[in-house]
Amino acid sequence: MTNFPAYASNFEVYPKDGEVFRHLSPLLANLNRINFMLRVDAPAVNQGQMASNFDTELEKGLVAGGATPFELRLPANIPQELDFAFAFDGKSVAVEIEKANREKILRDILKCHMYLHAGADFALVALPKNYSHTHGVWNLFEFGVQRFSECKTYGFGTADRLDRILLVGFEQFAAASDKPLCKKTRLEMRQQASSQVGRV
Repeated sequence: MTNFPAYASNFEVYPKDGEVFRHLSPLLANLNRINFMLRVDAPAVNQGQMASNFDTELEKGLVAGGATPFELRLPANIPQELDFAFAFDGKSVAVEIEKANREKILRDILKCHMYLHAGADFALVALPKNYSHTHGVWNLFEFGVQRFSECKTYGFGTADRLDRILLVGFEQFAAASDKPLCKKTRLEMRQQASSQVGRV
C-alpha cells in the first residue's frame, strides 16, 4: 500500500439558486482546500486503482466550517449507506460522494431522493472535476450537471425533491507538485507504488 498526499480545491456548486443553495452557501463558501490521501493498494491489480479518504476529510472540513455531525436513520427497507450526514443552521444534509463512475450519477440522484424521503432536509452530491483514469480525465461534475438538468427537463424525479439537491464540484491536485490529477500524475503514482512493492 502506497499513500500520496492530495488536496481538493476550486469548489463549485450547481444549481446556484433555490433553497438548498441559499441555505448552504455560507458553509460551502468556507471550503477552500481539503487535504486528503490517495492510496494505491495493489498497483498490479485493476490498473492500479486508487482509493482515498476524501469522504472523511470533507466531513471534517464542513464541521470546521460550522456544520455538526448528524446521524440520518434510514428505514430498513432502504438498502443504502450514505457517505455521511451533517446539520447546519437547523437543517440536516445527506452527502453522497461519487469519486469515479460517471454512470452512477443518476443512481446517486435517486439515492438522494431516498434520503430526502427518509427525513433529510437537503442532499448533496460531491463530484470531482478531474477524475483521472487509464484513458484520460473525466469531469464528473460537468457530467452530473448534465444529468441533473435532464432530470428536471424530463421529469426524472419530483421537482420538490430535485430542488433540495445540490451538486458540488471540486478539482483534485497532487500535493507534491500542486498539479491537477491527470493521466500522467496517475501513471507516476502507479509507477512509484510498483517500485515500492518491488523493494519490499
